[in-house]
Amino acid sequence: MTTESTSPKLLQDTIDFDAARGTGDADVLHRAQIWFLKEVMGATDVPVAPNLEEQRKMLPILEGYAKAMVLCASGDGELADEEREYILGYVANCGATFELIEELRTLNPADLDPAQLMAMTERPGLFTHALIYYAIKAADGDDVLHESEIMVVTMMAQVLGVSPETVQELVALHKEEKAFHARKMRLLFPNGHPWSAKWARNMPQGE
Repeated sequence: MTTESTSPKLLQDTIDFDAARGTGDADVLHRAQIWFLKEVMGATDVPVAPNLEEQRKMLPILEGYAKAMVLCASGDGELADEEREYILGYVANCGATFELIEELRTLNPADLDPAQLMAMTERPGLFTHALIYYAIKAADGDDVLHESEIMVVTMMAQVLGVSPETVQELVALHKEEKAFHARKMRLLFPNGHPWSAKWARNMPQGE
């Protein structure tokens, strides 16, 4: 006698890998999404669908993750424009739809339930640390990471089962990465960045 697996079906299992391959700008966006997920998010084994529409069958995972980022990065309950723009750019690279981006533009963090949002990710235990890390980065989107923002992230992290000590490690990691990025920009653009006054500071100018 055989028994059927009781494991829940994952969203990635709903992808039709026999669907037609994407074309045009949608295919370009799909390639950009997969590159970002692999190179930035470390998702080297992410299932690659034939087209963007099929890939977006995993969108509920991203939606819950993105809204949880808004909640964790909200500080006193509001997001600075730069912080919200960081989140919008992040989720756009992850493959968000126009509709999700528009919803996030005006989303009120006070209306969000963290437990409900993380349940949307299917396997929340695998996402919480990354969520907290990118919420920290979003909170620093205006180039100022306030202690009050760290406190809010820490409180949200505890709701998600992440300890204050781990949050401090993630804050330290963010600061290290930020310093590394600044050093990288100085080395890549020693004569000033062509499209950023920020990275042109303290750089020797060419003749």
